[in-house]
Amino acid sequence: MKPGHSTETDVLEHALQTARHILPDQGPIGVFIHHNTLHSFQHLRFHDAVQEAASLTGARPYLDLHEFRAAFHAGRIEEADLAAAIRSHLGESGDEAILATLSRFQLWHHLMLEETAMTNTVELDWQFRSASPAERKLIQAAHKRADDLPAAPYEKPHYNRHAEVLRVLNAADSDVVVHDELIRWCAAFLDQGQALTPMPGRDLGFLQAVARMYAKGAGSPRGCPGVAEDFQSIARNHTPPHTVIRECLHDLGIEEQQLTSFISATAAALNGWAGMFARLEHHEAENHAHTPATLAEFMAVRLVLERRALGHICSQARLPLQWPALLAQVPDMSVCQRSGNALILYKIAQGAGLDAAGLEAIDETQLNTLWQAVATCTPLKRRELWMDAYESWYYRQILNGIAALRPKRLIPDTQQRPAAQYMFCMDEREESIRRAVEEHGPDYQTFGLAGFFGVAIDYQGLYDHKPAAYCPVVVTPAHEVHETPLYTHRDWHELRNSLRNVWRYARRRTHFESRTLSGGAGLSLLLGPVYAVMAAIRILLPRGSVTTHERVTERVSPKPATRLLAVRDTNSTIRTERGKLLGFTLEEATERVTNVLRSIGLVENFAPIVIALGHGSTSLNNPHESAHDCGACGGRRGGANARLFAGLANEPEVRIALRSKGITIPADTWFIGGLHDTADDNISYSDLADLPHALVDAFEQADHVLDLSRRMSAAERCRRFHNASLPITPDAGLHHVETRARQLAQPRPEYGHCTNAVAVVGRRSLTRGLHLDRRAFLISYDPTIDPEHQLLERILAAAGPVGAGISLEYYFSAVDNERYGCGTKLPHNVIGLLGIMNGHKSDLRTGLPLQMVELHEPMRLLIIAESTPEALLGIAGRQAEVRELVVNRWVQLACVDPDTGAMYMFTDKGFVPYVPDKLDIPLFDNSAARHGLHRQHLTPALVAAALRRSAPHAEQTVHSMEHRPRYA
Repeated sequence: MKPGHSTETDVLEHALQTARHILPDQGPIGVFIHHNTLHSFQHLRFHDAVQEAASLTGARPYLDLHEFRAAFHAGRIEEADLAAAIRSHLGESGDEAILATLSRFQLWHHLMLEETAMTNTVELDWQFRSASPAERKLIQAAHKRADDLPAAPYEKPHYNRHAEVLRVLNAADSDVVVHDELIRWCAAFLDQGQALTPMPGRDLGFLQAVARMYAKGAGSPRGCPGVAEDFQSIARNHTPPHTVIRECLHDLGIEEQQLTSFISATAAALNGWAGMFARLEHHEAENHAHTPATLAEFMAVRLVLERRALGHICSQARLPLQWPALLAQVPDMSVCQRSGNALILYKIAQGAGLDAAGLEAIDETQLNTLWQAVATCTPLKRRELWMDAYESWYYRQILNGIAALRPKRLIPDTQQRPAAQYMFCMDEREESIRRAVEEHGPDYQTFGLAGFFGVAIDYQGLYDHKPAAYCPVVVTPAHEVHETPLYTHRDWHELRNSLRNVWRYARRRTHFESRTLSGGAGLSLLLGPVYAVMAAIRILLPRGSVTTHERVTERVSPKPATRLLAVRDTNSTIRTERGKLLGFTLEEATERVTNVLRSIGLVENFAPIVIALGHGSTSLNNPHESAHDCGACGGRRGGANARLFAGLANEPEVRIALRSKGITIPADTWFIGGLHDTADDNISYSDLADLPHALVDAFEQADHVLDLSRRMSAAERCRRFHNASLPITPDAGLHHVETRARQLAQPRPEYGHCTNAVAVVGRRSLTRGLHLDRRAFLISYDPTIDPEHQLLERILAAAGPVGAGISLEYYFSAVDNERYGCGTKLPHNVIGLLGIMNGHKSDLRTGLPLQMVELHEPMRLLIIAESTPEALLGIAGRQAEVRELVVNRWVQLACVDPDTGAMYMFTDKGFVPYVPDKLDIPLFDNSAARHGLHRQHLTPALVAAALRRSAPHAEQTVHSMEHRPRYA
């Protein structure tokens, strides 16, 4: 591509935009937001998208064939699911006869089950020596007939850049040299505050900042001789990045027709760092260092280094540098794989019941027809069909379970007032604690909703540096809410805050001094023994040391009592420094409380105590901690949202306004906000000092049930942890999860969303009493109060993309953890507060670590809505993102008719009836009897305790509030 080409700027911009399309779009790890890893491919159908992405990046689109076959032989996939997947693809052509004893369906079925991949004759020779005389004759016949056939289907290598060709030619790898230098510059330039000294000249952009470092004396790397002079020239002439890129492309011999593929492949070679430049270019709010990061500048620096590295390698290896000439050096790889053909024919003949004579008797026309049918059933197509069968099996188990529950379900008695009601996030990790609460009897009801509780805000906690968005990433809050100390606590707050600043400064200074020669030696002698003792205590007594530290801190320096600046006068237009309104007006507060209560179907029969619990996760030495927090709160903890919602619902003026909306909250009902820590199962509450004295007993009873339930849930979680002995009691289970959340070296403080598989949108009666194995997002919705389906539309538009993003990120990180995920946690190091690297220098790793997905069954999320096909089709027609997810099959969709219980499944032909094939699912007395000693995934089962019509008679011991230090 020669400089000066009339359309070169447009062509180059298009190439850069294409590269952005395939690069990971993950922001800084401090606020990890689950999203569809292939979001930029979402306009394509799922199977087309994952296969196209695989061809561009080399990543796996599905599990491997041997993994699917192992699942089939283990019973995880049944014959009916496999047959349905094949017939769905082949249609009527499945019955077409390929041979006299073999239909097209039978051929595909056989290829799905048999291993036919082979690239040499060793395996065939081994089979020949170990075979019976009849099998030897068949192998010989297959080998003979294979001479008449073209090569077996295989994936032809495709090369896009010089480094790929050099590796094939066994020359030196230019990426090793380039990445070693480039990673250092990327980490220094994008640093968000971890570096002790910022990189000079960052305000000039990446290209000029690097160029000036070389101009000030940095030497050329050993593998890139002359690169220092190149950068000095760039600094001297202020050469813009696009000009630098075009010059490098010209020197490397990249013509316009190869430009897009070359740029994309080159960016993807270090996709973590390239993706971060592309991300920060379009999300300036995430760039706390305020550096002008652009993908074009990253590519310019990379190509300057790469041009010199390639020139050096090609000169030493006596290879041409220009791309067309270098590509011509690759040997022809399309040789006929005769042994592979023979193996396939041998396997097919066995499946068709042919002996050697029968195989030899097949005429040329039949043989060619057979081979054409084999060619259409490529290994990639087989994996696609296995994927459909893998999903179908689980979907049937869920739908069968819901159908089996329907005759036995517990319908709430609207005449009997509940003792307590609990609002949880829709998160599938809350399924077990909700089920445990409900096992205490019908007096206890639970609801599920998106964990930001309908209040999209920029929230600034008491000691936060600045506000942050606590809402789904697709929402831009119009309001800010600040936490402030009560008037009587302001003096103590100011003193405490000044002491915190002194402490932070001392720690920062100590950290800086420890990196100097004299300071490091002095601090090691002075503080080394103290830190050694502290480290030993943390390792040997992880739970006790942290608990003691928290208690001492609370005793010595307790956090002052606070309130939220949540409601403002209707005429007030006070705005914050960022130009947003501070708090909600009465009308706005009423609207948000109304929307939440109506969306979950809680519009009457309120309990005396309604507990709203957000969730978050607390663990130590875990860079991915925020990935366990609430996705609906922007990757943050939902306690502030729950507290705000409860406060708004308790406002007398809001309750008066709610009556005009048809919602009457009794005077003796009180909402309490709180936080459920999904790592250690701790539960803390906010604003308990405001609890009316008359409701103290009711709250203590509600809290006691929740306390017992969190212990039961913790014990259920422990079956996934192999260092927890089974069976385990609830108390021992709670102790175990508290301990592992506080261990410095624990790579699995919790497994997060690793079991997610289904989302149910409907009344709790649809699933109450079903053991769903912590695999279901549970979203409350009452179709009887939503005749126009407006509430359902709002839920699907908000919760659908959130659930799909979580599900798909786990899918891709599970099927290819090295490319879409970030590998094992063990060598991870935090870099620049941006993300993690392997060791001290690697690509910026994106996606989820292996320890978060190792238990995950990668499949698409099944959304089950309690509605009709007509209503869902109408919603999809109005909501573009819902339509894209459903029609392009990034999620699967089913519905249950609210009146009849009839089920429908969305397919390429629209909604089709689903008839349950099994209703005799097992019944257990309680949840513990179901999961017991099992560590594997479980199918749905009925839990009798959650279906009781009356409360159990077990002794209900109520603990006194003064003995509950977990209250906040």
